[in-house]
Amino acid sequence: MSKEKLEFVEPVDTNTDNEYSREPVPLGARKSCFSLTIVWTGFVFLVTSMMAGGGLAAGVTFNELLLAMILGNIFLCIIAGLVSVIAYKTGLTFALLTRYSFGQEGSRIASLFVPIVNLGWYTIQAALYGHFIAQVFNLSYTGEVIAMMLSAVIMGIFAVLGIKSLAVFGYIAIPSIVFLSLGTAARSVQTIGGWQELFNYVPLQPIDLLSGITIVIGTWILSTATCIADIMRYGKSKKDVITASTIGLLGGNTLMISCGAIAGVAMNDGDLINVLLSFGLVFPSLLLLTTNIFTTNGANLYSTSLNLANSFKLNRNMMLAVLIAISALATMTQPYKIDSLFVFLSTLGIIVPPLCGIILADFYLVHRGKYIDYNKATFKKWNLVPWITWAIALVCVKFIPFGLPSLNGIVSGALLYALITYIVKPNVVSESKR
Repeated sequence: MSKEKLEFVEPVDTNTDNEYSREPVPLGARKSCFSLTIVWTGFVFLVTSMMAGGGLAAGVTFNELLLAMILGNIFLCIIAGLVSVIAYKTGLTFALLTRYSFGQEGSRIASLFVPIVNLGWYTIQAALYGHFIAQVFNLSYTGEVIAMMLSAVIMGIFAVLGIKSLAVFGYIAIPSIVFLSLGTAARSVQTIGGWQELFNYVPLQPIDLLSGITIVIGTWILSTATCIADIMRYGKSKKDVITASTIGLLGGNTLMISCGAIAGVAMNDGDLINVLLSFGLVFPSLLLLTTNIFTTNGANLYSTSLNLANSFKLNRNMMLAVLIAISALATMTQPYKIDSLFVFLSTLGIIVPPLCGIILADFYLVHRGKYIDYNKATFKKWNLVPWITWAIALVCVKFIPFGLPSLNGIVSGALLYALITYIVKPNVVSESKR
């Protein structure tokens, strides 16, 4: 374990919020590398990544798929590692990190974007789970509505209990998902006629390798750019957070995409749940969806509450109660059927990444890898530079004719912020005299 000295003085905990939503995580509350790995990997294990793998299988050969997964996940690991190190060194949530670049009041607005996206996906996945329960047990419309609302509430309980509950649930979720995913992949390989047939597969609608890589990057670009900080701030060392973030992406995301791709080739369906049901495996599919969505959605709402606690200056548990209530009511609209909502969320997925570029540039380029201790820092209320940067970056993303918009947003946001800050030289944070 690295003995690298942390950059902040351990504060006295006078806050009733034991998840440290508005202060650095003290040294005594830091978690093991194993615990962080479990939480983050449980977050990464998501059915939608399998669906992405199934989509990839329609356009690339299996050899190209393997290359796209490796290169795409390596890029995600780099972004995740950079953000994780900042979180470890400061002990701060992503929302609090934005104060160093946006200012104290500007941070409250900036940190709203990520939770809007996360809350939307939380609601969709809770509704999807309730809908699946209704299908399995042949429930009426009223029964489905109740199942969806209860899903939102029960999943929220894990976020209320905090990072410890997410880790405990991950101990159950991850082995079951790995077992079922690998088992389904093996069954799919048998169905297609063996591994040789898999490698001989020729896609019906070929796409270029770069497009395949960008699809892989797109699976987790948003969370690796933002939400991962809320988990890795509990790290004890730089080595721990880099290891945990890398295992989650190279192991978890690669497994999800590859299993989805194998199922997509063999069964002409990239949705693992549908594949399991087609095999007549109702209970395993129920187990898979339960563990999969509960771990991801618990971590999802956990991160959302931390961001909104900063925006509205509310206790995290109070914010969670409000969010769970909103989500439970929103499931009644059956959001998994509303295409416009997915368009809305995709749009936000373009808007948010430049924010990550700004944060990375602010820490590594402007402040050269060392922030003033949060407990000793005095922040300006506003800094216009990141807002100007954000606007210009979005224009760049709009007109750049190649690559992934999320990736382009991160790169352009980082470069523009560093350049404009060098010219303007705003004094956003200073060390207080107290």
